[in-house]
Amino acid sequence: MKRKAECPVCGKEFEAGRITQKYCSAYCRRYAHRHGVNNHGRSSRKKEALRTFRCLKCGRLVRVTESTDRRTKFCSAHCERLYWKHSKNVKSQAIRHSFHCRNCDTFVEVTEPYDRRTIFCSAACRQHWFSLHRRKHT
Repeated sequence: MKRKAECPVCGKEFEAGRITQKYCSAYCRRYAHRHGVNNHGRSSRKKEALRTFRCLKCGRLVRVTESTDRRTKFCSAHCERLYWKHSKNVKSQAIRHSFHCRNCDTFVEVTEPYDRRTIFCSAACRQHWFSLHRRKHT
């Protein structure tokens, strides 16, 4: 029993040979697996960026939307390896990233290389947020 489906990678409509088939071809299936298109039931809406920055190696703009994603300087492990392997030959770009404070929702743009803020705009905001969200152990 064939059913009509739309490939989430290329958008082409195809006839699925089985109920669980999502992709029109093996190429699209592999592409989805490698590039994270297959998000296993998460909404396809565009999520709000927690922080954005430019990769030090390639200059690509990176939008971090997941709280578990800890990238702050490089877009991928490949760019980081290349940067440190050839760091003497490469002129680095200015470190720049921006985010919204989790406590007061102010927009913060960090340009200093030693400024390690990624979630809160200040130590006071961090302490206030944790005082409100600390678990009560009983």
